[in-house]
Amino acid sequence: MKGFQSTQRIETAATTAAAATLRRGQRVLHDSQRALHTTVRWIGFWAAILLPLVYLPILAFGIGPQPSLLGLGLLGCHLFALIAGHNHTHDTT
Repeated sequence: MKGFQSTQRIETAATTAAAATLRRGQRVLHDSQRALHTTVRWIGFWAAILLPLVYLPILAFGIGPQPSLLGLGLLGCHLFALIAGHNHTHDTT
């Protein structure tokens, strides 16, 4: 009976350690996802603000033989940036 209690304690300790490791891993994953999400929003927000500055030289000088494709590409990038950065907030924490 004594050997069974020792084995049970070892199994309980191993299970507790595995659960703690799993929780730490989940926290790291969650924090990483949050950091990536915040970074994508930040980049999208600032890209949405700065991309219209690129339009000015294109409208003024007309780049390349097919500016319509370039314009559509820029508008697509701008739309993507607006969607990605739409909920960006300045977080001081």
